[in-house]
Amino acid sequence: MSFERYFNRLSYIYSKRPQKKFNCELKFEEIKIKFKNNSSIYSYFHHFFWNIAPIWLREHREYFKKENRGFGEDAFHAMWYKIFEEFRPQTILEIGVYRGQTISLFSLLAMKFNIPSRLHAISPFTPAGDSVSVYLKNLDYLEDVKKNHFFFNLPLPVIHKGFSTDNEIIDVLSGIKFDLIYIDGNHDYSIAKHDFEIYSKMLNPSGLIVFDDASLYSDFKPPSYASAGHDGPSRVVNEINRKEFREIIAVGHNVVFQKESYAS
Repeated sequence: MSFERYFNRLSYIYSKRPQKKFNCELKFEEIKIKFKNNSSIYSYFHHFFWNIAPIWLREHREYFKKENRGFGEDAFHAMWYKIFEEFRPQTILEIGVYRGQTISLFSLLAMKFNIPSRLHAISPFTPAGDSVSVYLKNLDYLEDVKKNHFFFNLPLPVIHKGFSTDNEIIDVLSGIKFDLIYIDGNHDYSIAKHDFEIYSKMLNPSGLIVFDDASLYSDFKPPSYASAGHDGPSRVVNEINRKEFREIIAVGHNVVFQKESYAS
């Protein structure tokens, strides 16, 4: 093991230790007031995951970390936990499923918080990547997503097999108003911009839309076990009209917006 990998591993192990300043349960607005920058906010959620969150949340994350079943970071599981606890979304859409870590987490959280949620998922279920992503080529992605849901005894979402740019999928989903949309598909700027422009119109007033890999141009200084994201989604986030979409919080490279109640 190289010195850099050894140092990074020690940093990660140390990061899981309890810290008094983070040992509190807060709502999103309170978190932003108490912790002034994105790096401190990220540390709060990372600490929450390891020291406050229920064990079943950590077990779900650990399952997907094994055998590289999923990407993401520990803090994101805590972020989603707090989103479901505080906002209780019922109609939910994920764009970009990979092997089902996040969409199965949504189902698990809905069950634990007794929320009658209806989940939709868009994915080609193929190794199709983008300019920054390369995926496994010898995997049946749809069957894998099913297997990973069944492992936790979770119902499958409504699956839309294809790309977020497919007119057939857009037409099917355009009649639904969502409380929560997670954009985690193609990371190229043009597609990320398309996904926001098209699917944000399907968001209920006061609904949440979350961008993955979108903090590259923020004040977030990621620790060795985290990332600030990629250029495409980060550029789109910087272009979002803050009069129509209020930034609630950024947890690492996940940026959470709330649609203003007056926006159509």
